[in-house]
Amino acid sequence: MTTPRITRRRLTQSLVAGLFTAFAGLQAFAADFPTKPVTLVVPFAAGGGLDVTARIIAERLKDELGQPVVILNRPGAGSSVGARVVASSPADGHTLFFTSGSAFAFANLLIPNLELKLQDFAPVAAVASNPAVIVTAGNFPAKTLAELATYSNPAAINFCSTGAGGLNHLQLEMFRSVVKGKTGKAYDATHVPYNGLAPALTGIRDGSVNACMLPYTALVKNLNGKDLRVLAVQSKARLPWLPDVPTTGQQGYPEMDGNDSFVNIAAPKGTPDAVIARLESALQTTMQDATVRKKLEDLEVQWLFMNSRDTQKWLEDEVRKFSTIIREAGLSTK
Repeated sequence: MTTPRITRRRLTQSLVAGLFTAFAGLQAFAADFPTKPVTLVVPFAAGGGLDVTARIIAERLKDELGQPVVILNRPGAGSSVGARVVASSPADGHTLFFTSGSAFAFANLLIPNLELKLQDFAPVAAVASNPAVIVTAGNFPAKTLAELATYSNPAAINFCSTGAGGLNHLQLEMFRSVVKGKTGKAYDATHVPYNGLAPALTGIRDGSVNACMLPYTALVKNLNGKDLRVLAVQSKARLPWLPDVPTTGQQGYPEMDGNDSFVNIAAPKGTPDAVIARLESALQTTMQDATVRKKLEDLEVQWLFMNSRDTQKWLEDEVRKFSTIIREAGLSTK
């Protein structure tokens, strides 16, 4: 008995047919998506600014997707705990990462044995901006960013962040680098890392620290009184809620402009393009909703919409920027 001969043409036809079948299967899956509740994994504790933002958006997003959208809080390790939950989930669009900033994308440089990277995710969209601010204690002598940068004895400054290796810490390291470049002198303020915003605020109010890099959205409810002074906003434009506070660039430090932590959403890598497009469209419609915008504005959250392509580019730029800072500051574990 002779074995049928498989010609190159027949093999090509078989491959094309197989690819077409697979593509048709993905398209059919995407057309039916979602087939069950969608989970937004928030890498911070319930009740915080990001958690509340996620819940406002989820309430409207469910109407667009036709399925419940539930919040799963997985705090820890600078957002890496939540990021790993998503990265290890099925790539079907039903589990998404809802985070502020890009720390998850370069945390592998800071945490030993963590292999997580940006390529483990498929960015979907960005929906809000959370700029960073530079704050001092109300009784601290420096009343401008220049005065803080040229303080006569920077070694005496206790400068806090919301956590070692977090974005606010890296913004401090960026500030050190910028000041040294301008003055030729090391800005050797002592970094005091706190485990979150609440203890950082306690520290600056009880005199344990003199200055802090902090996220504005989390800080907004604590700006009343004279115990805090906001020196600068790390954005390209002033905040509508702080019209009298100049940006870092307006005070001669444009290198610090653009340190906005975009609230972004990502799926596991390998999620079909059609599913990403479906999610992107649903989020765009959600962010156009007047009720959603009003609720976010009431929290002084700057809503926006950035598509998947632009979100991917922003994340890539952030990874390049902060990876350089991490290595220059000697913080990398690799």
